[in-house]
Amino acid sequence: MKERILALADCNNFFVSCEILKNPTLKGKPVCVLSNCDGCVVSRSTEAKAIGIPMGMPLFMAKKEFPNAIYLSGDLKTYHEISKRVQKVLKNFAPEVEICSIDEAFIDVTGLYKLYDVEGYDELAELLHKKLFEEVGVPVSVGIANSKILCKVATDKAKKGSFHYYLQKKSIGNEVEEYPVEKIWGVGKNTVSLLKSHGIYTAGDILRRDKEFFSHYMGKRGLELKLGIEGENVSPVSPDKKKPKSIQKTSSFKTVTNEKAFLKNSILEHLHNACRKMRKYNLMTSELTVMLRTKDFRIVSVTDIVENPTNAEYLLNKKAIEMFEQIYSRFNLYRSSGVYVGGLKDTEIEQLGLFSSNEKFEKISQIWDKIEAQYGQGVFQVGNLQTN
Repeated sequence: MKERILALADCNNFFVSCEILKNPTLKGKPVCVLSNCDGCVVSRSTEAKAIGIPMGMPLFMAKKEFPNAIYLSGDLKTYHEISKRVQKVLKNFAPEVEICSIDEAFIDVTGLYKLYDVEGYDELAELLHKKLFEEVGVPVSVGIANSKILCKVATDKAKKGSFHYYLQKKSIGNEVEEYPVEKIWGVGKNTVSLLKSHGIYTAGDILRRDKEFFSHYMGKRGLELKLGIEGENVSPVSPDKKKPKSIQKTSSFKTVTNEKAFLKNSILEHLHNACRKMRKYNLMTSELTVMLRTKDFRIVSVTDIVENPTNAEYLLNKKAIEMFEQIYSRFNLYRSSGVYVGGLKDTEIEQLGLFSSNEKFEKISQIWDKIEAQYGQGVFQVGNLQTN
C-alpha cells in the first residue's frame, strides 16, 4: 500500500485573525475575542499572548490586569463565513479533506507536489499556506507529515517559524524528542496522567517504549498512539460524510401526556428539524412517517407518499398533521413522538424537471434557516398552513 502523506491546516488565532481581517487597524495590537456574553477570553493575538493574557481568563480580571488590551465580543456569524472560505480553498486544493473544527482540517496531500509542480512536500506546505492567505486573508499554519499526530507536531513548529513545515519520517526521533505528551493530538487528561505515572513525559519517551506496553495498559487507542508517533497512518483522512439515506427525529417527554396541542407541536418540531437536515445535505423526501409511542411502549405510526418530493416544512406540515390525526387517541397516554423521512432524493437531480411548483416554499425555508443560524433555533415556528 502506498504511504500516505497528510497535512494539517490550522488557522492562527482564528477569531482574532477574523477580526483583523474586518478591521486591519487591529494588526500588531494585543487583541482578545470574548466568549458568549463576554464571559472570558477565547482567542488572543500574538501580542496579547506576549503580555501574558491567559486563555479562558474572565473579562473582569483581564481588564483589571491588562487594561491596555483590546477586548471584542465574538462574531460567530463572520467566523463561520470565513471558515467556509478556508474550507473551500482546501477542497479545491485536494480531493480528500476532513474538517475537524471551525479552524482546523486534515488534508491527504499524497503525491500532490507533482500536480502543483513543486520540488516536494516542504514547498507544497508553503504553497498551501500562501494560497490560503492570498485567497482568504487569514494566516494559516500548514504542517505536513505521515500521521495526524505528527501533522499536529509539524503545525506547532510551523507556527513558530514560517507558517509551513514538513516533518519527514526519517527525522521523527529528533523532531518529537521533547514534545510534551499533553500537547499530542487526541490525548486527553486521563491519558496524560496514565502516561506520566509510567514515566512517559514526551513523545520521545513514547518512541522508546515497546508496543506491548501500550497494548497492555491502553488497548487499541494506546497502540494507535504509539504507531502514530512512529509515523504510521492509523487514522486516514475521512472526507465529508455521505448523504443520509433517511432521517429520523424523535424525543421522549418528561411525563406521559395525551395533550393534543402539545403532541401536535412536537411532531411539527421534529418535522422542522428533519427538513433542516435535508436542506443541509441538499435532499428532498418522497416518504413521510409520523409516530407516537404510548405509555406502555407501543408504537403507533402511519406512512404516506410525498407525491412532489420536497424539503419544505410549509408543504409537509399539513400532511404531517393529517397523519397525526389518524393515529392520535385521547384515550392513550404518550411518552414520545417522532418523524421519519425516507426515499430521499438529491435536490439538484430532482429539480431537473420542467419546473417546480414548490420553489417559493423551499426558498422561504432557506430564509428560515438563515434566520435561525443568526438568532437561534426556534425563534419562530410553522403553524398549520394551507398551501393551496
